Amino acid sequence: MTKRRRIPRLRVVERKLGREKAYGLCYQGLGLVEIDPRQDSKDYLDTLIHEMLHNFFPRAAEWRVGKVATKMANVLWRHNYRRIKD
Repeated sequence: MTKRRRIPRLRVVERKLGREKAYGLCYQGLGLVEIDPRQDSKDYLDTLIHEMLHNFFPRAAEWRVGKVATKMANVLWRHNYRRIKD
């Protein structure tokens, strides 16, 4: 029987990332993702998934992460996921 790897906790923080010229950042090993909140709901969803994939699959190629994140975001969007801002 193989031992299951524990998935680390992930904290998502909203922060304007204009200086970094990024929509999202993943700090691997720290369990931290930063997301620029100035995106529309669908782009925010895509960015969040994208950065989560970087966290959980750190060796995945950027092109693959981008492609998978967009496909996942599109599926969730078609199933009426919508971001509700506080």
